[in-house]
Amino acid sequence: MSRARPWLVRAVFLAVVVGCMAWSLDGRWDEVVRAVRRVHPLALGAAVLLTCAGLLATSVVWRRTLAAFGHDVPRREARSVFFVSQLGKYVPGAVWAIGVQARLAARHAVPVRVTVTTALMFTGIHLVTAGLLGGVLVAAGVAPAPGPRWLWGLGALVCVAGFVPAVTRRVLRRAAGTALVVGWREPLAVVGLMALAWGAYALALLLLVEDRSISSLGALAGAFALGYVAGVLVVVAPAGLGAREATFVAVLSPATGLPVATAIALLARLVHTVADVLLAAVSWRPEKGPPGGPGAVGDAADPELSVPAGTVRRHDDDRL
Repeated sequence: MSRARPWLVRAVFLAVVVGCMAWSLDGRWDEVVRAVRRVHPLALGAAVLLTCAGLLATSVVWRRTLAAFGHDVPRREARSVFFVSQLGKYVPGAVWAIGVQARLAARHAVPVRVTVTTALMFTGIHLVTAGLLGGVLVAAGVAPAPGPRWLWGLGALVCVAGFVPAVTRRVLRRAAGTALVVGWREPLAVVGLMALAWGAYALALLLLVEDRSISSLGALAGAFALGYVAGVLVVVAPAGLGAREATFVAVLSPATGLPVATAIALLARLVHTVADVLLAAVSWRPEKGPPGGPGAVGDAADPELSVPAGTVRRHDDDRL
């Protein structure tokens, strides 16, 4: 039974995730089918692959953030922890993805507090870069949005401040009680990776529309970035359901019209869901039992004692 329980937990988890994914599109399947029929299958497949590329870039951001706290998990193992745990965001509530991530990361001797802090920092990176991208595009007049442009430009400048190492260190110290040694190299690398991610997402959306001009690309990028911010801020919505689409449509509809914006919003949700499931399936690695059978050091009954797959540098949080 001890060996059957992990598989039972995984099966229940997957059943809940699939059920929540289906529920997120409940009542809108006819709209989704109509939107899919308007897109060439090759374009739809390319959009999924581009979205996967963007998600892979964000997985590197997560791994680098974790390494900054002294836990250098191998790439394959890190992708497994990251992409499998990301399925938890489809379950209503803001803690499921972090909870699954903490459970999986514990196999690699990563303390829960470090995992939670990394997850919060990872979300903050997305918010700041999305706010920066959306603010710049609105201020430049590329993406239509309510309010004066100068105010959006000011918001973009505030987001830039979030990458100043002194600001990052102070916020982390106050919010999580965790010291993080970081200079300018890491923030610049993170910005570069997130630029690749947002660019891949925008290009994926461009494949789903008829107008594939540069102006259309800018409008799509701005709408998607601001929609992401709204989706994260509405914490009770699974994967930003509703809030993300509403903001996306509100920003994009002046440029494309309401029907087109609504169809793209639904397709974006579908493409990202497929990409999340695909990457989780490819990255899933079964939990390995400890060598020597039951009672060996690092018994699976205590994941904190498991033999770490990554290199761990001791720091204050390891005492937790």
